[in-house]
Amino acid sequence: MSMLTGAHAVAFDLDDTLTDWYTGIQRAAAAVDAPEIVDCIRAETWVRQTGVVVDRHHWRVLHEPETFMAAELVDPFLAALDPPLFDDVVPALETLGARLPLALLTNNPFGADVLNRHGLDADVFQCVAIADPLVRKPDPLAFAPVIDGLALEPGEIAYIGDSVLADVDGALAAGLRPVWLDRWRDEWPIPYGVVRIGSLLELLEQC
Repeated sequence: MSMLTGAHAVAFDLDDTLTDWYTGIQRAAAAVDAPEIVDCIRAETWVRQTGVVVDRHHWRVLHEPETFMAAELVDPFLAALDPPLFDDVVPALETLGARLPLALLTNNPFGADVLNRHGLDADVFQCVAIADPLVRKPDPLAFAPVIDGLALEPGEIAYIGDSVLADVDGALAAGLRPVWLDRWRDEWPIPYGVVRIGSLLELLEQC
């Protein structure tokens, strides 16, 4: 049985699911000739539970860059920071979009700008939801705009994201069908009802 059997729509997270923050950080650190920034960001923003990485808050570098680098590097680093799309994003969205409605839900307040910069706008997603700062994933209420925008029952929507805490736990609590995008091959034990994939292309093989 396909992991999308019974799903009538597919919704996505944005950061570290569609956009490759780690590569963007590496490139920006190289641009300012400070590769140590990458190690500092990894040490400070990778969230662990019982020794297993369950979330990566790479976005913190945009909001508190002085935590990770000398003050004189902040402006040139941020000027060079432009996380690209993962290589599997465009082919996956093009193929899936021909079969099912697509949506996006992100906690990133600049999510609309990111989508526009990469050409992922209303022609790609039927519904784009930017979470209210007071109601962010993993709060189940954060998923309401996507559920309402797609006009479907929660269990008819597959939600794909990289974060165990925000995406998987949140989607489970909201009644959606979580698909954990584990690009890093983390050793987190998958609970019942969650599907693990290592690439968005795996969706195309099973739907």
